[in-house]
Amino acid sequence: MRQMAVLVEGQTEEAVVEEVLAPAARARDVSLLPIIVQTSTTHRGGGHWKHYDRMLRTFLSQPHWSRVGLVVDYYGYPPGAPGRTGGLSGEASRQALVSALRAQYPDARFHPLIMPHEIEALVLAAVAAGAGDGILTRSALATLQRAVRQAGGAEKVNTGADRSPSRRLAHADPDYSKTVTGPLLLVEAGLPALLRGCPTFAAWWTGLLAPTGAGGGS
Repeated sequence: MRQMAVLVEGQTEEAVVEEVLAPAARARDVSLLPIIVQTSTTHRGGGHWKHYDRMLRTFLSQPHWSRVGLVVDYYGYPPGAPGRTGGLSGEASRQALVSALRAQYPDARFHPLIMPHEIEALVLAAVAAGAGDGILTRSALATLQRAVRQAGGAEKVNTGADRSPSRRLAHADPDYSKTVTGPLLLVEAGLPALLRGCPTFAAWWTGLLAPTGAGGGS
């Protein structure tokens, strides 16, 4: 069984990998382990890029990992990260950041994903696919489905800090929990629906699981 590590920025991403991606990976004879970035001896999640850099270099120095993935949000791209020289704007900027990451860590096993715009885009894709009845209110579901339609896709939902995917979910349903409600919606929708609704995420996932010597990242 191939072993893969995925460095993530927080508990939301950890839950996505553990509850949605890892089971699908096991069916492909892959053991997928999410690891939250460690910013101190007592704190995990987020922080300056130096913490990601330290952990990525450690993983890439260990030959037993057949892939080393990275999942970060475009909206929350860490300070000090490769390519981050100013403000972020648009898909071209996101792709330039991915290129900067690959240049910084040229190991072919490294597969970075900068999620447009947040990992919560997957939750919006789940809702757009019909998940959520009994989990979110009908009003919240209608609001979120409309947002996806108007944006032209779950990965395109973002019109500023107060209208990011995570903020939209919180506004639509104040009881929404990133680490509880989100994974429930993702599991209900199923991975195929998420991949159809989030093409950038789908390309990264395909590359991550590709045979050795093939694949890519996004």
